[in-house]
Amino acid sequence: MKCPICGQELRPGKKDPNYLLCYNCKKKFKVPQKKMQQKEEEEQRYSNIPPKHVRKKREDEMRKAYDDMLAVDDGKSRKKKPRRQEEPDDDFYDYEEEEKMSKAPIIILAIAILIVAALIVFMLLK
Repeated sequence: MKCPICGQELRPGKKDPNYLLCYNCKKKFKVPQKKMQQKEEEEQRYSNIPPKHVRKKREDEMRKAYDDMLAVDDGKSRKKKPRRQEEPDDDFYDYEEEEKMSKAPIIILAIAILIVAALIVFMLLK
């Protein structure tokens, strides 16, 4: 490449190869980059998305695995899962659950309510 000012041949710099030096007019110029490199820089890149060839390879592997899985399922008969039978909502079932509960907490709560009521009455009459 030639110097745009004096026309002499430009030489790459020893310290920084990204610059071309003109020893005649003592100027330095940036090395022109190729069009391919500029296009790659212009494209927006995401760090979490792999390159296209890697994505293509993974997609092919997943498709093959999925097809293999479907092929195995076709050979076997599928078993239906038995559905759970819902219990009917009757008062009979609720009554059984109430009988199983202990009556001690209810008795203690009733005694506590009576004591608090007695204290309130005592404080009001005093």
